[in-house]
Amino acid sequence: MEELHSRGESLAESFFAKRDRELMEKLREELSNEQNRAALKCASGIQNDAVLQGLIDHGITPQSLAAVALIPLVVVAWADREMAPSEKDAILQAATDAGVATGSGAYEVLESWLKSRPGEDLLTAWKNYIAAIKENLDPAATSQLKHSVMTRATEVAESAGGYLGLVSKISAVEQTAIDDLKASFE
Repeated sequence: MEELHSRGESLAESFFAKRDRELMEKLREELSNEQNRAALKCASGIQNDAVLQGLIDHGITPQSLAAVALIPLVVVAWADREMAPSEKDAILQAATDAGVATGSGAYEVLESWLKSRPGEDLLTAWKNYIAAIKENLDPAATSQLKHSVMTRATEVAESAGGYLGLVSKISAVEQTAIDDLKASFE
């Protein structure tokens, strides 16, 4: 009888130890998430917690924040559900021009987006990001940001299009994606 009681206690201790580990892990995740949100808030200037959480959910950290600026390019390149080599090259060149170093967190995030098409929720997170930063920018800065994004997105679309100069370099689905991006600034 005593052995049965001892086994029962051992089983109970094992259950509670496992439960304690699970609770501690959950607490660590919550603390990490809160720290990431605070750091991203500081790096981006965004105050809206829902926007910050949307960025965090997509793997955006203060270190990879530069990759956010490349989301429109990725969206346009994947608009036709294919990533042409020339589109990939154009995006990587834009990343280099933006100071995204090979091997950095931003570069790794970008590489994953180039390998497999991200979900629509990434574009939604970018749109929320733009809405949040527009609140802190004056109209001239917003106009400059819009011009920069639209120019780079158009360059990516043109990089894989056209045929002997006879057909538009931008496909209809890419133009729709560009128009959708443009609407985010209005």
